[in-house]
Amino acid sequence: MLDMTELKNKWNQSHTTLPATETYDPASFQKIMVSRIRKQRYNSMQYFWASLVLQIIVYAMLSHVALKYWSDTVLLGVAIGCALLYVPFTIMLLRKFKQLAVLQLGEKHTAGFSIYEYVHRQHALLSSFYTFKKRYELVLIPLSSAILIWVFFRIYLPGGVMAHPVGAIICMLITLASCAAAIVAENKKRFQQPLTQLQQILNDLEPLHPPENK
Repeated sequence: MLDMTELKNKWNQSHTTLPATETYDPASFQKIMVSRIRKQRYNSMQYFWASLVLQIIVYAMLSHVALKYWSDTVLLGVAIGCALLYVPFTIMLLRKFKQLAVLQLGEKHTAGFSIYEYVHRQHALLSSFYTFKKRYELVLIPLSSAILIWVFFRIYLPGGVMAHPVGAIICMLITLASCAAAIVAENKKRFQQPLTQLQQILNDLEPLHPPENK
């Protein structure tokens, strides 16, 4: 089977010097491209499931706190407020990744799409969520970390954060450093690398894409 570069070269040459019998095999070309696309899509979907499970755990923990300490109105209000912080992120996560999940070549959602248009759509969806994620996490992570630490100290340590300010600050710094390291690694693996690869696929397909459909 010809690799992608050879297939593209044969396509370009077939419009100049080679006879029609020397044109590339469309089925082989599509198989190569679809394999590359699916690899990047799978990589991104791994983030969706991990993030969804993490958010379910956070919602479950905050619900447990709210139910167990129902009589503590301050703690109850803080737990509800923290849960509400995650709602916009959860909604956007479900919306974007549902669109990504149903985006399949040959399905009704992509009827009439060329491979180029399909990849362009996939790239746009992933890029849109990644931009939202980076901006929202700048607020979500520090604020939710502070709230969860406050909740922990209020429940388990007499006097709460006010009685143990040094311990609270140390916990906050460790939490932020751990989250930052995890987010940087996660963004690189689940978003930056897939987006770079999808853009490379678009660049590879661009010579074969009719200018009027761009």
